[in-house]
Amino acid sequence: MKRMPLPLIVKALRDLRPRWCPVEAEIQPDGRGRYPIDLSQVGQQFQPGADGVVMVPGPDGRDYYNPVSACLYALANHTQAYRTAGQQDGHLAAFLGQACHLRLSQDASGGWRYPVPVARYGLAPGWYSAMAQGLAVSVMLRAHDTTGEQSYLDAAGAASTLMLRPLGSGGCTEYDESGQPFLEECPTDDPCHILNGAAYALVGLRELEARTGGSVHLSAANRLAALLADYDLGYWSRYDLRFRAPATLAYHTLHVSLLEAISALFATRTFSDTARRWRSYVRHPGYRLRAATAKALFVVGESHG
Repeated sequence: MKRMPLPLIVKALRDLRPRWCPVEAEIQPDGRGRYPIDLSQVGQQFQPGADGVVMVPGPDGRDYYNPVSACLYALANHTQAYRTAGQQDGHLAAFLGQACHLRLSQDASGGWRYPVPVARYGLAPGWYSAMAQGLAVSVMLRAHDTTGEQSYLDAAGAASTLMLRPLGSGGCTEYDESGQPFLEECPTDDPCHILNGAAYALVGLRELEARTGGSVHLSAANRLAALLADYDLGYWSRYDLRFRAPATLAYHTLHVSLLEAISALFATRTFSDTARRWRSYVRHPGYRLRAATAKALFVVGESHG
């Protein structure tokens, strides 16, 4: 049996402390108002660069513009600005700064390509992510509501169109034999079905189609609901369906918040029932320790693979 390095043991113990992303009490299906979950804690990990736009370190140590990071930071600041009734306290400016960057950097296909590889899933640079596309839709809709600029609404529509394009055609969605879509955070030939990415993308799609009258979000919600049991380890949730490993505590609690938010957007009890069960796992100290240890062992296995 492999021995865990001390840093991973420390991280596993740190992972025993849950931190939740609160779900908003009033969730608007069309995205008017605050984002369905409060991303303030998530947004705190990002800092804008000299140009005011969030950059993060890539695998080679060099910083790059990550669309998901920009979106999470934007939505966290939008929530803070909304709570202060639109006062110019810096949060609104931070939100619009990211939104403007995303709009201007959106490519002709309607997306934001990742310039970095993802070794775990065998992705080379140049891929699109449904998570980035869906989160950007949520940002663009709120930027349109804030500024009244049509270009933001157009950008949301273009982002959604690319997101729903099949994987084989350069898009971000895997369709099953019956035509039901799964919104893929990482577009791999053998679909990995990352849960949080699909959930974020579904929220953005739901918000946009509440305004446009589309119905693809219903099929996407049904597909996700049907797969939720596959993410349940009986004591914790999985990050994806490629690897049978538990999610970190941070992702597990995020899964709960996202499912609670989605349950408010769709009349499907599967989401609320699963969120309730997964929330109960967090209250079990033994489950938290088991999940943190199993995750650390999985990381050790990857690093020695």
